[in-house]
Amino acid sequence: MPRILAHGDKTIGALGPANGARIHDHELMEGPLFVIKSWALAALGLWFYRRFFERVAKAVPEFEAWGRKDPLLAALRGNDTALARVEAALLAMLAKQSRVVATLGGWPWPNYALSVRLVRRTSVLEMRVTRVELLRVHGAPPPSLIDTLRKVSKQHPCVLEEIWLCTGTFYGKSGPEQAAGGWLLEACDEPRPRLTACPASPDWLPKLLPFGSEC
Repeated sequence: MPRILAHGDKTIGALGPANGARIHDHELMEGPLFVIKSWALAALGLWFYRRFFERVAKAVPEFEAWGRKDPLLAALRGNDTALARVEAALLAMLAKQSRVVATLGGWPWPNYALSVRLVRRTSVLEMRVTRVELLRVHGAPPPSLIDTLRKVSKQHPCVLEEIWLCTGTFYGKSGPEQAAGGWLLEACDEPRPRLTACPASPDWLPKLLPFGSEC
């Protein structure tokens, strides 16, 4: 009986040389496989972040705080009947998201999508900022602010008396400092927009819409 148990220990209960070698090889393979899987997961996570979450630049807290104050971005002047049609056209262009980008502004304006709302008052249609959000690296950006206003102006010729834009929305040849009172967008068919700098805000603007220099 003792011989049988001893013999069984060698052949059944104990690991033979072949089994020990296979387990050793398996353990050696687990290390590289773990590293490869880790790299694959890291690459997938990086791709997912860049595809859906990566932003074009670092956040600017001061600019984002400004965007939460419901600041005036643009103002269109005309008669009330015409402004009702212009408002409807703008809402159709902006669609549900109602966002634009000041592509011709100085830093950090082109990096941000501006959520806007329209407010119609007597003889003036306001476009006010409700929120600013950094653009994502991937994905289609919102329409250009100036291009949108140019399109609506062409759709309604000789209707809008003036289109005013906030100082920061256009950089200009000498920077936005030359337009302390904002910009007036001129009606033209040229590829590039023409804007006139306002040393002070237009006479009609302060009377109807309080204007601050924060933009």
